[in-house]
Amino acid sequence: SAKGLEGGVEPRAGVAPGSLRDVEPRLKAAADGLIETLCDRGEFDAIADLAQFLPVTIVAELVGLPQAVDSNQMLKWASAAFNLFGTENARTVQAFDDLKTLRDFLLEYGRPERLAEGGWARRIFEVGPERGLSRELCAQLMRDYINPSLDTTISATGQIIKFLADNPEQWLKVRADPALIPNAVEEAVRLATPIRAFTRYAIEDIEVSGHVIPKDKRVIVCYASANRDPRKYSDPDAFDVCRDVHDHVGFGQGVHMCMGMHLARREMILLLEALRRRVERFELSGAPEIAMNNTIRAYSKLPVRVHLASEVLTDPVGTSATAAPWIDVRIAHCEPAAADVLSLELKSADGAPLPAYEAGAHVDVFVRSGLIRQYSLTGDPGDRTRYRLGILRDPESRGGSAAVHAEFAAGAGIRIGRPRNNFPLHDAGHTILVAGGIGITPMLSMAYALEAKGASWELHYCGRTRERLAFCEEMDRFGDKVHIHISTGPQEQKLDIESVLRAASPERHLYVCGPGGFMDFVVRTAGSLGWADDCVHLERFGAEVDTEGAPFTVVARKSGKTFEVAPGETIADRLVANGVGVSMSCQSGVCGTCLTRVIDGMPDHRDLVQTDLEKASNAKITICCSRSKTRELVLDI
Repeated sequence: SAKGLEGGVEPRAGVAPGSLRDVEPRLKAAADGLIETLCDRGEFDAIADLAQFLPVTIVAELVGLPQAVDSNQMLKWASAAFNLFGTENARTVQAFDDLKTLRDFLLEYGRPERLAEGGWARRIFEVGPERGLSRELCAQLMRDYINPSLDTTISATGQIIKFLADNPEQWLKVRADPALIPNAVEEAVRLATPIRAFTRYAIEDIEVSGHVIPKDKRVIVCYASANRDPRKYSDPDAFDVCRDVHDHVGFGQGVHMCMGMHLARREMILLLEALRRRVERFELSGAPEIAMNNTIRAYSKLPVRVHLASEVLTDPVGTSATAAPWIDVRIAHCEPAAADVLSLELKSADGAPLPAYEAGAHVDVFVRSGLIRQYSLTGDPGDRTRYRLGILRDPESRGGSAAVHAEFAAGAGIRIGRPRNNFPLHDAGHTILVAGGIGITPMLSMAYALEAKGASWELHYCGRTRERLAFCEEMDRFGDKVHIHISTGPQEQKLDIESVLRAASPERHLYVCGPGGFMDFVVRTAGSLGWADDCVHLERFGAEVDTEGAPFTVVARKSGKTFEVAPGETIADRLVANGVGVSMSCQSGVCGTCLTRVIDGMPDHRDLVQTDLEKASNAKITICCSRSKTRELVLDI
């Protein structure tokens, strides 16, 4: 047995599905003990010895299964569940036979007195009758704790090791910055997508890419294809632990989101944390073997050799994979970058490297209690020693930029969120960047990134006067790739957008950022010149908020408050007035900070952050700007 595991641990009383805090020490101890054993061994099968260990050990304990169930039987049941999907073949036939043994097991052991006290399975029998579930149905529900908890996690864990062996430079990044571990897990799930697809039914007639899908038609939804869509992810087939993958679909989406994803993430994160401390490099010591399954993409065998580092690493304070989402930084420099534009250079408060980010990323800035704003990171993404922000003092500021200009100073400590990217670069034969005013901030990072790659690109930077254009001198380093356009200057300085966009092509991509009217003008011109929608990318810093409409009633279910929202008011305004705390940032529907779950009613979506499909689901609403189409709207807040 692995070191530190000999004694075992009984399931903790009161552990409910979805709550992992109480079992975290057990998970960590198991992961640390396993990795210590495997590192001492040097060579092992990353599937049988590594990937399968935590799922079969931990799942059996958390569910509270009797000792009569061994790990091989659990793996058979899990594999059978996914072999039922897809084409009918020999594996499908075998799956029915294997699941008959699961049925027999549930008939014999599907009673609370035969299950471990405090386990999740027994908990079903405690709460099920209160909700109208028969004991027979409670027994059948145990399957949902056994089957989906194994094969998908085992697959993703094996895929991570394969990716790290094939991409040693990515493992070096993780070793240098353990805060990348959660992102490495998400990137592996994105790239591997253990469950390749599922079938769904269209709930209405819908047209997709010119093809009409009739209502009630069965559709195969290919998660794996979506996760490698080049319109969404730059260089989608590459494994990149620094990539922004917060919205991949490897765990499903919406009501079909994987129920066990939080446990799976914790298992994989803790394994990588333990491996990071000991392993310098992974090497495949034999040919991987593919697991034959009708649904799951996985390896059945993955021989691995680990090369140990000369020293055991520790997790620096504040940079572990379980660190809080906020980062403490200090303002190293604070100076004007242009008229009404403040440049803030931020450095880590403890001197540790800052989290990596991709060009186009932004961070939340905690201005003061109740006031959070989002600002693009501007400068060289390759510089991990500092972040830089360029912040325009908006004359119509609702408190954010005005407070930053008035209160932030060199030497002060502030808190920022970890970088997120809703405006990523995509691979292209040629890239055109068009910035208006403060829209230069994400574009400057893109310029650095494109130049570092040796890509073909050009930047057009527009403003009313040169005094209002930030970072102009810095951009001299890019030579004639940067073009400055002054609308009040000579004719030859003005932007001729039709000339810039005259050669539309799938190999050319356009990025636009700036005031709303400016972006609308550029995008409209691109459309008239034949630019495809998926070649045009834009980021809005803010949007006009239309709060007009009929009055409606909001029921804040968790808070026990009911109130009226009048024309001209926002839901967020009324929540605050009624003493309900809300998290907001942009206050114009472009960031998603205030997205709130809808329990009942139909939202009138006025945001720019949700996709059309997300809006159609009516699952969430941006309370800073959206209203209600129904007389009453019930929110989970």
